[in-house]
Amino acid sequence: MKTLLLTLLFLFLSATSYYLDIWFNITPSIPQGIYRLSKNENEIKNDSIILFCLNNKYAEIAKDRKYISAGKCRKGLSPIGKHVIASYPDKVKINNNGIYINGKLVKNTRPLPQDKEGRNLIHTELYKTLKQDEFIVASSKEDSFDSRYYGIVERKDIEGKLKEILVF
Repeated sequence: MKTLLLTLLFLFLSATSYYLDIWFNITPSIPQGIYRLSKNENEIKNDSIILFCLNNKYAEIAKDRKYISAGKCRKGLSPIGKHVIASYPDKVKINNNGIYINGKLVKNTRPLPQDKEGRNLIHTELYKTLKQDEFIVASSKEDSFDSRYYGIVERKDIEGKLKEILVF
């Protein structure tokens, strides 16, 4: 009976998530909780939380190393939820020391030389003013897989903006 109830609960949550654009976050990249995905949100700015698909060369690394679980994105990965820390017309610099936004180093963004399994990590080198549809994302976690590694997130890869319903 318990298994049946858990199965029904899982199916209900999955259907709710799919049809009502509800997103359940259990990762430490953004606050854990329940979010509503707003797909028609045109204004994405700093401090927005976005859901996006990683579709550049780092998607293969993320897939091979299981940094991101399997999902519906083109590369077969789940969408990623992160805070936008830079947008148009911010000046961004990413180097060995971390991510700089308009000349200011963002706390906890120094790229790590290796992941938890001891595999080498390659970080992005970048110095540019962001264009209208370009964003830099990060987490407050020191070991977050974010723009310090894969660089710019483009608007075309964004599924939508996440709005908090309930944060734990």
